[in-house]
Amino acid sequence: MAHFVIDVGDLDQGTVFWSAALEATEEPINPESSKVYRRLRLPDSEIRVLLQLTTDSKAGKERMHLDLETDDVEIEVRRLEALGATRWDHQQERSHDFWVMRDPWGNEFCVLQTEFPDLLARRRTSSSR
Repeated sequence: MAHFVIDVGDLDQGTVFWSAALEATEEPINPESSKVYRRLRLPDSEIRVLLQLTTDSKAGKERMHLDLETDDVEIEVRRLEALGATRWDHQQERSHDFWVMRDPWGNEFCVLQTEFPDLLARRRTSSSR
């Protein structure tokens, strides 16, 4: 199993935000570990998202980030804003029109038109069950 780790300042709020943003479900973990971590299962992947509690301030640009694909960028950006994300940078380069967003803890992620429509269609089918 592999984890993609996202630092958050509040585990409960992080779980609510990222579960809704990614259509993920929380998986149980060791009660001692749950004081520092929460694990989310994506609906269509063996990779897990691990939320890690930290009080460290963000020092710079992430060297890795999530790209969330959608067939309607503006609608998805508005949905994420309603969850607590903010628009940070509107990019229109390399034949792409996308938004760089920040989660409530300043972590960057992108919202862009789908590049792999067959994967997006498969995800919608599996998450609608």
